[in-house]
Amino acid sequence: MVDRLRGFCLAAGLILLLGGAGLFLIRYRVYAVPTSSMTPALLPGDRIIVDTWSRDAAPGDVVLALVTGESERVVKRVTATAGTTVTCCDTSGRLLVGNVTLPGSARPGDNPFSVRVTEGHLFLTGDNPVVSRDSRSAASTGPTDGTVPSSAVLGRVAGVVFPAARAHVLPDRAAPTLRAVLLSLTAGLALTVAAALLSLALAAHRRVRRSVSI
Repeated sequence: MVDRLRGFCLAAGLILLLGGAGLFLIRYRVYAVPTSSMTPALLPGDRIIVDTWSRDAAPGDVVLALVTGESERVVKRVTATAGTTVTCCDTSGRLLVGNVTLPGSARPGDNPFSVRVTEGHLFLTGDNPVVSRDSRSAASTGPTDGTVPSSAVLGRVAGVVFPAARAHVLPDRAAPTLRAVLLSLTAGLALTVAAALLSLALAAHRRVRRSVSI
């Protein structure tokens, strides 16, 4: 009975562990946040999990993008997609997306602009507008409208893996898949450890039986 339980734990544990690890390695990449442009949501040095299979971006998504003119990959939030007009600014220096004021976007001093995002493009901004180099700063200084091709998106940010105190899954549409992968890894590891403990218990029991028979 115990032998069968051990075998089940080992087989199930290895399937879950290897399956979860394989999917994680194929689908996800881990990157370090390079700047403070996304604080307080993401801090410099945070290790983020990027879902490379999820490149379709919607307003509110946090994405990793390779933007022309930047020396490294950037982590920004999608502020607007095709068909939306972004205007700078209201009297407090906040962006208007359509007719809605974007919370937390106050940055007085930008040159006025009005950008209608065209098909196949995105308007990306950082959560910390004072330091962020993004679509807003590019549109404000010209000569471009600051929008970024959708093809520049390398994936959506699904979570933070390090430091441990900040580890969490972001409220992204792909979050259920990441949670399932992490659950598979955790359950697989737990079952594998359980199989190892059962093996140790069986070995100890057999030693006791041999010593008693002698």
